[in-house]
Amino acid sequence: MTAFVNRVYTLFSKTLREKAFVRSVAVLAGGTALAQGLAVLASPLLTRLYTPFDFGLLATYTSIFSILVVVASLRYEVAISLPEDDGTASNLLVLSLAIVLGMSIVGGVVVWLLRDYIAYWINAPDLQPYLWLLPLSFLGAGVYQVLNYWAVRKHAYGWIAQTKLSQGLGIVLTQAGAGLLQLGPVGLLLGDVIGRMSGSGILVTLAWRQDRTLLKRVNVPALRWAAFRYRKFPLLSGGSALLNSAGLQLPPLLLAAFYGPQVAGWFALGQRVIAVPMTLMGRAVAQVYLGEASRLAQENPRALHSLFLKTARRLLLVGGVPIAILGTSSPWLFEFLFGDHWHDAGVYVQLLAMMFIVQLVVVPLSQTLNVLERQDLQLAWDTGRLMMVVGGIVAASAL
Repeated sequence: MTAFVNRVYTLFSKTLREKAFVRSVAVLAGGTALAQGLAVLASPLLTRLYTPFDFGLLATYTSIFSILVVVASLRYEVAISLPEDDGTASNLLVLSLAIVLGMSIVGGVVVWLLRDYIAYWINAPDLQPYLWLLPLSFLGAGVYQVLNYWAVRKHAYGWIAQTKLSQGLGIVLTQAGAGLLQLGPVGLLLGDVIGRMSGSGILVTLAWRQDRTLLKRVNVPALRWAAFRYRKFPLLSGGSALLNSAGLQLPPLLLAAFYGPQVAGWFALGQRVIAVPMTLMGRAVAQVYLGEASRLAQENPRALHSLFLKTARRLLLVGGVPIAILGTSSPWLFEFLFGDHWHDAGVYVQLLAMMFIVQLVVVPLSQTLNVLERQDLQLAWDTGRLMMVVGGIVAASAL
């Protein structure tokens, strides 16, 4: 009888955890979907206010920034969800924020000194006057990134969803307003900067309101210990994250360098309307997956494998239908929705449809090796991926 009761209790607890996981995913995905829905709904207006060349400059700018921002805190932010005690986690939070500030200052000096060379290397001289915005984007996104991981640790998924909506509104309103004022490409860039910085205030309020006692106990010896304990993240995961980010972000940068900003702009619209929403949806799942996987890695490693496979199957089912539609009709849809100049963007989406569905499945699960602290395998994986992406585009240009 006792064994039967224990079995019923175990099944009931498992069901509750699964429902909580799905509910958390729904909250984050809902906030992300609303934010990205705003961007998609605004795109027909923005494509008539800005040219493919303008979008190409934005794509080049965001590629440079996005490659670097993943190491804004040297990947210590990923470790925030791992310690069993909140004291160590709070030290990791403060350590990560301090590193972001230092990296932003260094980045600002480098951009100021090398701005002419950077514009030349990426074949985008029109971007040179706006490169001073890069350190601001870096600081805003870096701080948000760190605070986001703290919120994940606290399972504050509703707060994170609010920040996603705040970011989406900031981007759309700024870009649309600047476009109506005919400010040119700087309108797109300013919208990106404001969007990156939005949402941090909400997460700062959450951290201070709920955990100010912990944060006041942070001290230098504890910071040093936390930095040493989780040293694998900057030493191994940092390089892996750079390679992973480069694999995702180099295509528009290389397209601009080899074929000019207009081609990068066509590619960028496809990313804005299709790839970015799907990636961010995947990241919403990833944040919940990370929290659950971190717990299972300590309590029940066998269940982590089951969670991995179940998450992959669900993502494949969710993304299959919209990708099938895009694969058959995207050139016509893009020309109809965004204007005559954007037909080629639809062709790009059609050709990359399979990539989008694979990316949707892979992005949320990519944290698994970090949870298992196998950053060596992650580094090898990302190195191979980067070589394939860059090699494919370089070979196409050479031919």
